[in-house]
Amino acid sequence: MRIEERPSLRTPAPLRARFPRGTGRAGGPAAAGRILRRRLPLTAPALLLVYLALAAGGPAAASGVTATDPPDPAVAPLAGMAPGLPAPADHRPARGARAPDLEPPPDNRSDLPAWLAYRAHNHLDALPREARLFYRRGLMMRQSGSREEAVRLVRGASELDPWFVAPHLTLASWFLLREPSQALLHYAAVIEQARQNFLLQLALTGNALYLGLEALFLGLLGAAMIVVLLHQRELRHPWTERLSRFLSPASAGIWSWAFLALPYVAGFGAALPTAVFLALLWPVLRVRERVLFVALTGVLVAMPWSAGALDRFSVALREDGGPFHGVPLVGPEPWSPERAARFARLADARPDDPFVQFAAGWTARQGGALSAAESRFRRTLELWPGDDRVMNDLGNALAMQGRSGEALALYVRASQVNPANPAALFNASQIYTQRYDYRAATDALSRASALNFDLVKSYQSQTSDEGRLPLVDQWLAPRTFWAALSRLRERDPARALLPPTWRARIECSGRTFSALALLLAALALALGVWQHRVLPLRGCSSCGRVICRRCAVRQHVTALCPACAAVQARAESPEFARVLLLQHRRHVRGADHLVRTALATLIPGYGLLAFRRVVLPVLLLAAAAALAIAALGLGEPFRYEARLALPGQEVPAALVIGLWVVIYAISITGYFAEVARAEADEAAAEGPVRGRVRIPGRQTAAAA
Repeated sequence: MRIEERPSLRTPAPLRARFPRGTGRAGGPAAAGRILRRRLPLTAPALLLVYLALAAGGPAAASGVTATDPPDPAVAPLAGMAPGLPAPADHRPARGARAPDLEPPPDNRSDLPAWLAYRAHNHLDALPREARLFYRRGLMMRQSGSREEAVRLVRGASELDPWFVAPHLTLASWFLLREPSQALLHYAAVIEQARQNFLLQLALTGNALYLGLEALFLGLLGAAMIVVLLHQRELRHPWTERLSRFLSPASAGIWSWAFLALPYVAGFGAALPTAVFLALLWPVLRVRERVLFVALTGVLVAMPWSAGALDRFSVALREDGGPFHGVPLVGPEPWSPERAARFARLADARPDDPFVQFAAGWTARQGGALSAAESRFRRTLELWPGDDRVMNDLGNALAMQGRSGEALALYVRASQVNPANPAALFNASQIYTQRYDYRAATDALSRASALNFDLVKSYQSQTSDEGRLPLVDQWLAPRTFWAALSRLRERDPARALLPPTWRARIECSGRTFSALALLLAALALALGVWQHRVLPLRGCSSCGRVICRRCAVRQHVTALCPACAAVQARAESPEFARVLLLQHRRHVRGADHLVRTALATLIPGYGLLAFRRVVLPVLLLAAAAALAIAALGLGEPFRYEARLALPGQEVPAALVIGLWVVIYAISITGYFAEVARAEADEAAAEGPVRGRVRIPGRQTAAAA
């Protein structure tokens, strides 16, 4: 077999670069089976990441496509956070390909087998537009009730474009409860694609980070607001006592409620007033509740840096500046002379930027300018002397110019730098074959097949009529982009691109708000400690209501609230007073118990917080917030692919309901366990004290 000396009869190189075959294993359930067997311990957490980051948005997160709209093959933008991800490449051959050898496409766009045969006959990597068309029709068939036909069309869409993520997620959600093994295969295919694609990794990581930060913030905020609500008597009592000097007790109570609600409606958000109120309550809080205050204040202070972490992801996709100048978007894009000219100008202006140099070489290689591609790749290799993928691409440019000796040296060097690179071994085997060194060719091909059997099988199936095989090009590894992204300095938070749900929040307004939150929390903490020293609070000896030394009615060692003192005053004897106080306490606590039980049934974690538990309620509220965000379609600020306004793309309803049931079961079970424990302690305290009767023995008699 001879080396293909011009671009082969394949999909344009950018489409291959979306998941470059030389980077690892081909996608699809067939390859996913081997991946799943090798990486089964890593599958479960990865599935959770895929669910949270890609399957979080339901129909509410649609991209504006309705059932009557034409198919939209473009990939959705990152929900306003950054320039949109590029549309998938067309299935037309790259410049320089032998177009007359192409079989004409089918006339009927509804004939799925014909399109699959067309792709196989022409050795095309993918048909992205047709794949999205059949995927859309599959969702529509699912909506109409034709489940078998829907599965056939969606599965066909995944075969037409193996790198199309949405069909795999959709099939996995449909098979999750009926055929879990099939669901795992499709999830494994998505995970394998995520291993090889920087853009997909960026979307998954960004969405997971956003969802985690949002759920943690809402969990802490919800728990803190519940704690403030549970301790509102301790918070309002000093205000009421001071207002009672000028107002009637009823008016003072109303004004104390107004002071409590005013900061929430005055435009300060929900987190800042809650943190201030917790600081005022510091003397009466337990250690766990104080930790909650510290955590909430820390989150408020760290908000600008959290926003900067998400802004880092959006900056990576901008085409008008560093660090990449739009290079990550080149891989999935079809070749165009405008893009090639743009990167050629950028490469001339930025000779020390390896990303720009590589993109210029890549686009030149696509356009058939092999000499320009060689010079750009050589410059990239000078800047990245240990990058095996650049060595492989430079070797391809040399081999296509007939300089097989130099190309073979680069392939060998690339395989030495990275022995796990199958593309360099596969390309080297073709050079050996051209030189009739069949033993070396067989050895290189065997090693390449052991590393990535699907790659070798796929490229061997693309043998031309002249017996020539295409060379394997390789896009930049995701770790290269991540390494450069980690070295990027954070921008000013005022210029950061925030998710749409964060832009209107005062908590995300910048470092000024964080400094103000820290200052107010410190002042409120000092004020709360001083206030408690001046007017200490305690509970009524009978009903537990909040009292202070000004309103308490003291009797010997007990201090009663005015209501309990009035009840006791009606009794004619101490025994009868004790009975009346017990009845009054049961009445007061019974009403509180009914309200507490109702709220504990409705709000996850409320009942545990009522018994001053903190860690588990925060986790329950965070999990509930994550599910609510996903249900509302707000969990995807980064979208790798467009979502259609059709049902069938969401997480299975049974799974979502099951997660909600688990959250409420843990919350309610924990609450009633705390209630039973509290009732047992109260019964033990109210019961008579029984002492042991000691029978006199010999020692007692002798002592007597």
